[in-house]
Amino acid sequence: MKNKSLFRNSNFMLLWIGQSVSQLGTRLYSLAIMWYILERTGSSVAMGISVLCFTLPTVIIGPIAGVFADKYSKKKIIVVTDLLNGVIMLTLSYMVFRNNISLNVLYSMMALAACVSAVFSPAISSSYPLIVDEKNLTKANSLSQFTSRIISILGPAVAGILIAILNMWVLFFLNGISYIISSISESFITIPKINEKKHMINQKFILRFKEGLESVWSNKSVLYLVISGGIIINFFLAPLSVYFAIISENLGKGSTGLGTIEASLSIGALIGSLIILTGIVKNKYRMTIFGLTLEGVALVVFGGFVESYYLILLSQAALGFGVAFASVGISTLYQTLIPKEKMGRVMSIVGTLCSISVPLGALFGSWAISYYSIQSVLIISGVIVSFSGISLISILRMAKKEKTQLKLV
Repeated sequence: MKNKSLFRNSNFMLLWIGQSVSQLGTRLYSLAIMWYILERTGSSVAMGISVLCFTLPTVIIGPIAGVFADKYSKKKIIVVTDLLNGVIMLTLSYMVFRNNISLNVLYSMMALAACVSAVFSPAISSSYPLIVDEKNLTKANSLSQFTSRIISILGPAVAGILIAILNMWVLFFLNGISYIISSISESFITIPKINEKKHMINQKFILRFKEGLESVWSNKSVLYLVISGGIIINFFLAPLSVYFAIISENLGKGSTGLGTIEASLSIGALIGSLIILTGIVKNKYRMTIFGLTLEGVALVVFGGFVESYYLILLSQAALGFGVAFASVGISTLYQTLIPKEKMGRVMSIVGTLCSISVPLGALFGSWAISYYSIQSVLIISGVIVSFSGISLISILRMAKKEKTQLKLV
């Protein structure tokens, strides 16, 4: 099954369908829960706490979850975690329907759902190389990203309509059902088990965790990719929503202009994902370098023409295009450079580092524009991002030439 074309690979298609359904449900839930808290409390502090409930469990549990993903059945983890999240969402739906839920209980359930999702993530990310042939990994990652982009555009619009015409508990109910459907779809998947060496089977938890850290630190290709394609990029792209809002307001475009700018980025990403999906671009090394460099150039153009609304839209479409190429290229590189038996641990550590860099970047960007012009901040950010992309040429060329893979330290 793994060697068949992507669309004839039933394991991947079932996983993709299940994920698409649950992602749509999650988009409905994430917007509905924020709106529910805002309506109930009217407090920005309460909304800030809810954001922590979403993000903090991922940072804390993510690296630990990677160890479980490598040690135990990935299929069981995927199916059970989706099922658990379905039960949590249905319970939340019932409690909201009965109007019998305190704010602290609501926060607890949000955090619990985030914990379950944190366990789910490394299991799913480490499953792709096991069910998809290496030559189809780029296309698989592109299809997944294309679907995510479509959902990121349609999800908020659909949620906004449903919030206006339905009771809030219905959206939580729909999210719960989406998780259940996803769990059922994933139960029919076959994920090959990795045959570990005898000395690794009974390896203690702490040793496995340490091995994951050493795997990131000791492999130069992976380490550079994490720094340039993960931490740096996330750090400098995190404040974009803040920049968009300020510039849109300065140009007198208001919320409509803000939405149009963000839509331009998504459209560019969709176009990029479609081009990759056609198979025209196959070299994951060039794809990564091109994508990251284009992101930086787009930020420079954005900063240089902040008073020209239409050039801003064009620059954001280019940024989205670069994001699509970089994201697919980086995901495929991780899946080919990291040994399958360590994939869960390494990817969970990578995910945690990237998650930490987002709020730090948002805080830094917000601070920077209070002291320096937004044009200067954008241009400097773009130069750094472009340099990060270009700096990967030597290390990725070396990795390609030697066909290096992470080795046991």
